[in-house]
Amino acid sequence: MGNQVEVLDHEGKAQGAVELPEELFAAKVSEYAVYRAVVTYEANQRQGTAAVRSRSEVARTGKKHHRQKGTGWARRGSLRSPLVRGGGVAFGPQPRSYELRMTKSLKRLAFRSALTLKAQQGAVHVVEDMEPETPSTKAFVKAMRAWGLGETAGGVLLVTAGPTPMLEKSCRNVRGVTVEPVGCLGTYAVVAAERVVFTRSAIAELVRRCAVATEEPRSGSE
Repeated sequence: MGNQVEVLDHEGKAQGAVELPEELFAAKVSEYAVYRAVVTYEANQRQGTAAVRSRSEVARTGKKHHRQKGTGWARRGSLRSPLVRGGGVAFGPQPRSYELRMTKSLKRLAFRSALTLKAQQGAVHVVEDMEPETPSTKAFVKAMRAWGLGETAGGVLLVTAGPTPMLEKSCRNVRGVTVEPVGCLGTYAVVAAERVVFTRSAIAELVRRCAVATEEPRSGSE
């Protein structure tokens, strides 16, 4: 059986409990999988647009700078040379892709490992669903304090079952708080947050999605 976690309402009062499934929050931890997920995410955030001009791209004359012998200077054949001030750059950066990929199995292992590590640290919380009719940062901050998360320095990740525009507007000015629907939740977001807060419906949606993922048919002949 999984761990039991109390469900708190907006005032911090317990409203029953939910069970965190073992396959997600008590899985075998693979530090390597988590490492690969973090490295892959950070690499894929790089734009790879750094570029400099080589000697063939510098807009300078190709005429020989001075005669070959007798001056005591180096033998420079062009002002485009990397040895000349204003010339091209040798072996400089050029636009490239830093994209990395992971297999589906490794992604799932990393995600479950990250959730398990947070559960072992006691950093997983569950709250009642919330979707205010109008944005209110004040009300959201009050709810965070009621949940005991008012002084969390490392960041809070609030996971919802789906898009919640009003909730996102309520907390976008609160430093360190990020709202993610389950469909966009990844290993990096879980690892980067100090506390992970799920709504009640987000837990159910997470279990449903992971169950569907494990039931996907394998490619190739059976």
